[in-house]
Amino acid sequence: MKVIDSVWFSNIGGLFGIVVGENEAGERKLYAGVVGGFDQKADEQALLGWGTKVNIPVLEELIAKTKAK
Repeated sequence: MKVIDSVWFSNIGGLFGIVVGENEAGERKLYAGVVGGFDQKADEQALLGWGTKVNIPVLEELIAKTKAK
């Protein structure tokens, strides 16, 4: 699986990342988790290997709730 993009969030508790990965069939998925934060490429590969698969519809629902009515 190859990395398409990643985004990182940090605070006093550590570093959290979300990685867009693409498999050999061209399917893209999001993986998220906490990483060490010392090597971006290694952290991206770690998330692709053992990160939590992000449920995109749930994420879209949360984003929708941020919009004013």
